[in-house]
Parts: sequence; structure tokens; C-alpha cells
Amino acid sequence: MDFSGLLIKMLIFVVLMLTGYAFARKGLAGPEFTKTASSLVVNIFVPATIINSVLKISPDTVEMNLGLVFAVVTLAMAAGFILAALAGLFIPAVKKGGAVFQLLMATPNTMFIALPVLEYIFGSVAVFYSALSCIPFNMILFTYGIWLLKRGTGENKVNLKDVLSVPLLSAVIAAAVFFIQPPVPRVVSEFLSSISGATMPMSMIVIGTSLGAVNLVDTFKNGKLYFTSFFRLVFVPAVVWLLCSFLTSDPVLLISAVILAASPAAILVSILSIQYTGEGEFASEGILHSTVLSVLAIPFWVYIMSAVL
Repeated sequence: MDFSGLLIKMLIFVVLMLTGYAFARKGLAGPEFTKTASSLVVNIFVPATIINSVLKISPDTVEMNLGLVFAVVTLAMAAGFILAALAGLFIPAVKKGGAVFQLLMATPNTMFIALPVLEYIFGSVAVFYSALSCIPFNMILFTYGIWLLKRGTGENKVNLKDVLSVPLLSAVIAAAVFFIQPPVPRVVSEFLSSISGATMPMSMIVIGTSLGAVNLVDTFKNGKLYFTSFFRLVFVPAVVWLLCSFLTSDPVLLISAVILAASPAAILVSILSIQYTGEGEFASEGILHSTVLSVLAIPFWVYIMSAVL
């Protein structure tokens, strides 16, 4: 494993994110750009990357127990929510922090951070693992997560349309393509490959522009955010490593699960917080805080696990 290359990759992520952040702070990329660009990333770039990943692997060349893979990535996604909920029950500061505080601890940014990292380290197979994680992630976030945010408003209805997101449907399509192996015209495969190459830089710039209203200095003066980032980047992946090691000894699958779990807080936390609680600024600060610190956390986990496994 080329750890210097991984660290450079993570630094590139941050530089791109800070570029978007600087553009937003200077007024060169406003909310309308962020809304449009994020929609393109979620509905076009990420789905293209997900489907492109399965065009590069086949059941004949990859030994894969899909049931086991799905169980591992589901555990990696569910662990954060379960641990954050338990913390909310037994740690007064977490309970006082409320729903947004818990979601910053619980939700990993798998599509914008973990997916490009896994593609760099392991290639298409790990991208497929990341794609499958969309299914349990969306199911949990848009059911339990929405309920958590709505709990104080008196509205507890969960919208099924929100659960059936484009990345989730793309993951289902990718699983079908993986098994059916239909003939794919070259123009389609090259088109998907070209689009998927833009996913990482577009994702990082969108993260930066979406956090343009946040003061970078003030964010790193907020002591509460160090707790949420430690929980998200260190505690949750450590638990996931422990639990998933009972399910699989495959180093690629195990490291992929831990990287998925070690991703910084998801951008959706900010979007949903604005929609349901009005705490969008605090959520954005938490996302920026954990995203910057993930530059150290993710290479740390890859280094440790590679040495052990």
C-alpha cells in the first residue's frame, strides 16, 4: 500500500473542498450553484460511478458472497446509528445536544468521501461494496434519522420517496448487472467511465460550496465538534472493525467496511437539519470539522489495518 499516495489523495480532497469553500466565501458560488451541482453529483455522477464499477468486475473473476458483503456493509452503516443512539441514552451531553448532534456522530459520507478513496485503494470491487452500502444507509437515515429529527416537531411521518434515492436505486441496478452480465455497448461503458472520473473532484467542490456559510476558524474552536468527530472517525470504525472481523477475514472487504465507517459526517445531515430543525449552521460546522480531520483518520485506519491484516 502506497500510504504517501493515499495521503496525497486525501490532501487533494481537502484542497478541492477548500477551493469550493473559498469560492462560496467570495460569493463566486452561491446556494443556487450548490443546489444544482449537488443534484448533478447525487443523481448523475455517483450513479454513473456505481454502475461503472460493476462493468469492470465479473462473478467469474471475483469470488464474492453477495449476502456476506451486504451483511458487512449493513453492519458498517448501522453501527454509527446504534452507537450514537446508545450515547444519547447514557451520555448527558449527547442527549442534550439533540438530534443533529447524534446524526453528526452517526452518518458517514460514503458517496463523496469513502467511494473515491476505496476506488483509489482497491479499485472497482471496493466501489461495488460502497455502492451496496447505499441501501442500508438510505433505509436507516430516511426512516430512523428523519424520525429523530421530527421527534421534537410532532410530525413523525416518513416519506417513502425519500428512501428510494437515485444512488440506492443505482446500487440495486448495479447488483442486477453484476449477476446478469448483460452486453453493454462500448459507447455506454466509456460514457459511464468518463463521468465517473469527475465524481471525486465534483463531490469535493460541492462539499466546499455547501459549507460556505461556515466560519472555518470558529468551527475549530468549538469543543463539542471534537467529540462528534472523534466518535465518527475513531470510535465507530474501531467498533466496526471488531464486529466485522467475526463475519469475514477478507482484508479488502474488512478494510472497505472500516473506511466506510470512518468517513466524515454526511452532507445530508446539514440538508435535513435545515429542513426539519433549523440547525443547519451547526450541522455544517460538524461536517466541515470531521471532513478536514478525516484526512488524517482514514490513512491512519488503512495503515493500521494493513499492518495487522
